[in-house]
Amino acid sequence: MIKLNLGSGYYKLQGWINVDLDARSRPDVVADLAKGLPFADLTADFMHTEDFIDQLSLPDAMTFLVECHRILKPGGVIRVLTPDVEKLAQLYLEQPDRLLWLWRDAVSTPLVLGTAAEVFNLGMRIAGHTFLYDAETFSGMAEACGFRVQRTTYQQSSYEDLRGLDLRDPDHAISLYCDCVKLH
Repeated sequence: MIKLNLGSGYYKLQGWINVDLDARSRPDVVADLAKGLPFADLTADFMHTEDFIDQLSLPDAMTFLVECHRILKPGGVIRVLTPDVEKLAQLYLEQPDRLLWLWRDAVSTPLVLGTAAEVFNLGMRIAGHTFLYDAETFSGMAEACGFRVQRTTYQQSSYEDLRGLDLRDPDHAISLYCDCVKLH
C-alpha cells in the first residue's frame, strides 16, 4: 500500500512517504508540489495534505488536484485540510473575541491594533495563504478534478488509514476537513 503525505514539513507520518519542498525538514522525497508530483500514474492508495492547498492560486490548486487524481489508484482517497474562510468570517462577524483568542493562542503573530479586523486580514495573508476555501468552493474544485468529496471532522474518516492524522484541532484552528475519493 502506498500512502503519500504531501507538504509534510516537519510533521512525518510513519508508514507514509513524506514529501516536501524544504529539504531541511528531511522529507523522504524533496519535491515542489506546485510543479507536479514525482510519482507514476495509479500508484497511491491514500494521500494526506494539511494546510498546503491554500498556498496555491485557484488554477494551481486545480492542477495539483489533477496530479493527485493521476497518481491515485481508482477508489484512492486524498484527505485535504485547509483553512475554512467561512469559519473565519463567521468568527469575525459573530465571535470576534474568540477570533482574537484563537489568534493569540494558535498563531502568536503580534498584532498592531489587536482588532478582529486585523486578524481577519492577516488570516487571509499570513503563512503563505493565497486562496482560502469554503466547503462549496473546495468541493466544486475537487469535483471538477474527478473527485467525490466527503466532508469529515477532526481525526475522523470513513477510511481507517486517514483517521488520526490531523494536526490542527477545531478548538485551535478553523480547518475544513475533506476526504476526496477518486471516481475513475
